[in-house]
Amino acid sequence: MSQPVSQTETTLHNITHESGASVSLSCHGGTITSWKTADGIEQLYLSPESAFKTGSAIRGGIPMIFPQFSDHGPFGRHGFARKVDWQFDEAAGAMHLSATSETLSDWPHPFELSLRPSLTDTTLEVELTVANPGAEPIEFQAALHTYLRLFDFESAQVSGLEGQSYQDQATRNILTADSSPLTPGEEIDRAYFRTGEFAAHLQDQHHQVSSELEGFTDTVTWNPGPEHGIGDLPADGWKNYFCIEAAQIEKPVLLEPGQFWRGIQRLEAKPV
Repeated sequence: MSQPVSQTETTLHNITHESGASVSLSCHGGTITSWKTADGIEQLYLSPESAFKTGSAIRGGIPMIFPQFSDHGPFGRHGFARKVDWQFDEAAGAMHLSATSETLSDWPHPFELSLRPSLTDTTLEVELTVANPGAEPIEFQAALHTYLRLFDFESAQVSGLEGQSYQDQATRNILTADSSPLTPGEEIDRAYFRTGEFAAHLQDQHHQVSSELEGFTDTVTWNPGPEHGIGDLPADGWKNYFCIEAAQIEKPVLLEPGQFWRGIQRLEAKPV
């Protein structure tokens, strides 16, 4: 199984909790590239073939999707936020992104984004804030594209969303999840709508990570399966992670001038 990869030091800003837990943030794409709990265990997956370069998203960690999820709209797939450079505010421990000529050519609206991680010994809370500094309303979708690391693919399963309705992202059909936990194998790409009150749990025989949402109303589960054909992912890389994403897809957020919106994903890791 692939191990977490080291990254060029100049791309990263590190935040460490008093317990020893830590996160690493890349200004490229406003992406959290590492989350280690106090025991030193890496909880996110980062592809060793990921390109840290302009115009490409980082494959792994927690990339930022904004202002459009996938192709649910007329703009670029998953938006531009995960591909452009953000600014790091050391005092606030947060990354910021505002409109530029580059973003306005893709999405003709002013905006202000802030992404702030908070740590305890076993938890990571990621807070996304979107503000509208302009004179006209804006409407957007957003997601935290969280790649949770798998320690043992064969025993992995996702629970907490059983029996919930979801949209299959390949067919756009609305279906109902089985009453048993979800297990990776073939490609899985589901958007569960109106699941904000449900916690999702990724578990294998070694550990469990739970995801709870605040502000976000939807949950996305994604694993590309063995026939993925993803250029910056090793052939067996799909066995090393499962995405549980905090998302706002079904009902885009409408912000009037001067308003802001906040969404939070709380992750808790523990052994089993």
